[in-house]
Amino acid sequence: MPTNSTKFRKLGDEKMTEKKPNEMIPPEEMIDHNNANFLQIENVMTIFVAYNQSNIQDGNDWDTWPEWELCLSDFNSDIHFEMDDDSEEIRALRSQWLTVMQFIHDSEYIQVDGYKISVQGQHGNFFKFDICFDPEVWTDEPMDEFVHEIQDKYGTRFQKSIPFNCPSTIGHSLGELWVCPAHVPKYGGQQTYFTETWMCLSKEHGDTFPSALHSLLCLCIDDTKIWADACQRDVDAVE
Repeated sequence: MPTNSTKFRKLGDEKMTEKKPNEMIPPEEMIDHNNANFLQIENVMTIFVAYNQSNIQDGNDWDTWPEWELCLSDFNSDIHFEMDDDSEEIRALRSQWLTVMQFIHDSEYIQVDGYKISVQGQHGNFFKFDICFDPEVWTDEPMDEFVHEIQDKYGTRFQKSIPFNCPSTIGHSLGELWVCPAHVPKYGGQQTYFTETWMCLSKEHGDTFPSALHSLLCLCIDDTKIWADACQRDVDAVE
């Protein structure tokens, strides 16, 4: 469990706590279609929670894809709507998104706030990064700096400017020129010489974004291999 013993709140569940047992809240009542910023992973999570209330109550794997609301987001348009003639690749991509969204929702080590995902590792170190759905990247740069709020007669719209300066980066709690945490085999206590307050972790070639995001979250929670790999990169840079 996280060392601070604080259980992260369950995203999108606030309204679910107000209902009677086994009562489902219609998705349209849980989702603020007109004013929520669906560029933010927090509000996208609310969409997935709204459609998987029964699975959450019963402790089952999430398997219900939102009917249309992902059109409001920057999700890949190929997966917005379930179609009878969807390819196996598209079906697999939806399944991966459901899996990683449930993982984020259920994990006591993960917190989501706006664009930002924060992870507390099993050994007490912290990691953070913002999520962008188009292009599909994680970044240590604050997404708020790239997104502008626009008010019109229909509600609130959000428009972003890209590109990012530092895609595929995540921040961490050790600061720059850090000493490797003592629990890390082989490298524990080792001084680094070319490290920053962030590290670059790109998704593997051919990997999908939701699958890569899931792997990154597991790496941060593990809180060990991520440091060993970074230390080895630092050693290679010195040599």
